Amino acid sequence: MKLKFLSVVLFSLVLVSCDKCKTDEPTVGDYTHGAFIVNEGSFGNLNGSITWALNSVLVANPFADANGTALGDVISDFDVVNGKFYAVSNSTSKVIVMNATTFKVEAEITGFSYPRSFQYVGNGIAAVTDGSLDGSVKWIDLSTNTIAASTPVGLGPEGMCVLGNRLYVCNSGGWDIDNRIAVIDIPSKSVLTYVNVADRPVEIQVDANGYLWALCSGETQYDANWTQIIGHTPAALAKVYTVDNSVTTFDVGVLGDHPLHMAMDETSNRVYIANTAVLSFDKQTNLMTDFLTASSNGVSVNPATQEVWVCSETNYASPSTVKVYSSTGTYVKEVAAGIGAWKVEFN
Repeated sequence: MKLKFLSVVLFSLVLVSCDKCKTDEPTVGDYTHGAFIVNEGSFGNLNGSITWALNSVLVANPFADANGTALGDVISDFDVVNGKFYAVSNSTSKVIVMNATTFKVEAEITGFSYPRSFQYVGNGIAAVTDGSLDGSVKWIDLSTNTIAASTPVGLGPEGMCVLGNRLYVCNSGGWDIDNRIAVIDIPSKSVLTYVNVADRPVEIQVDANGYLWALCSGETQYDANWTQIIGHTPAALAKVYTVDNSVTTFDVGVLGDHPLHMAMDETSNRVYIANTAVLSFDKQTNLMTDFLTASSNGVSVNPATQEVWVCSETNYASPSTVKVYSSTGTYVKEVAAGIGAWKVEFN
């Protein structure tokens, strides 16, 4: 009887519970659709991963299940394009291409120095930002999974978005400082101009009215020896009118805050920002309010339900959690995730 009781206890410990989420990982026949939680992992430990959730089913690490190995080290982006998954592994300098049905690896794209973000631009071509100092956009031919061209853009390029035949690229400065958004003509792959915004633009999205919204994290200023912080520049949300590239800037948080991630909800006309609180910016009234008072490592919006998925703060050692809220702030559920969850991609 003792052995039987012990086996029951051990089995129960294997199951990690979350609100209304199955955790015994049933066999999934097709991973194409669902919520993909991007777990950055901790630098140097090859523990970056993707957690998959659909309705009440949760699979903690389908990539490892399918391939018997880790996805990568510092997963800085993930996207779904034409039946394929694309994951950027920053620390191992590659993009992993997977079958969207099975999570099986089909190819690895190399030739990067410091890849950060992935953006599909159409016609079988994707752009990947690359470089921690002098950076570029690498143009990827997805039919051959190779780098077809490269366009210098600025220092430490990060997030991107597409509007018409133009690609907008945030230059965050990397290990230096930059405050420009590069505007690239996609057909010619050439930089047309730069738009100056606040310091360290890191993420950018376009809304239904053709305005760009760029999150600028602000600079942390150090002394000459890089041993002491001597100041900060403010974080900001920049609104860019693409007809003439004029910019309107809205303060984010207080001096010393340096948010890195945002999400947009077109239905409610809001921009959510992960900061010391989860902030909600109303694009119609230009008012910034607290959506949640808890700090977070990232925020995403499910475009089908307008639910807000908030990634917990992380110590990059322990598994994360993702809490889901309605657009009015009502708690819905909690989902178990991997180390350093920061984004949820929906498909």
